[in-house]
Amino acid sequence: MRSSAALWFAIIGTVIAVAAGLPLLPLALDRGAPAPSWGFTGWAIMAVTGVAGGIWMTRTHGRQGSGFLVALGTCMLARLFASVGGALIAAVRGTDAVWPYLVGLGAGYVPLQLFEVGWFLRLSKIRSRQASELPAGGAGAGR
Repeated sequence: MRSSAALWFAIIGTVIAVAAGLPLLPLALDRGAPAPSWGFTGWAIMAVTGVAGGIWMTRTHGRQGSGFLVALGTCMLARLFASVGGALIAAVRGTDAVWPYLVGLGAGYVPLQLFEVGWFLRLSKIRSRQASELPAGGAGAGR
């Protein structure tokens, strides 16, 4: 179940990330202007960290222990440090790179974050419903 859920998260998350980044692609391919490529860079940072972190969180969701919280915290910190690092580099390159970079971050972050929240809300409801359907003694009752 977990590996198939992680596979579905990867597929759907990648489709959402690509769909959100498609408007940036023609701009990123224009090698003459540095600013559009910064937008693509911001999008790529959020898309890669979002999908990779989401796969890890999906694989650990619902298990005993703190694995999910570790995955969640690591994903949040990876997004934070990667986006801040990119913003600092963009700022050094010039103010014409900062705004496209921030737009790219938003294009990569917002759609995936909304998908992620919906995904884990649905997954929590499914697991809660499955737990309430167990016999009174739990999974090992009667053995």
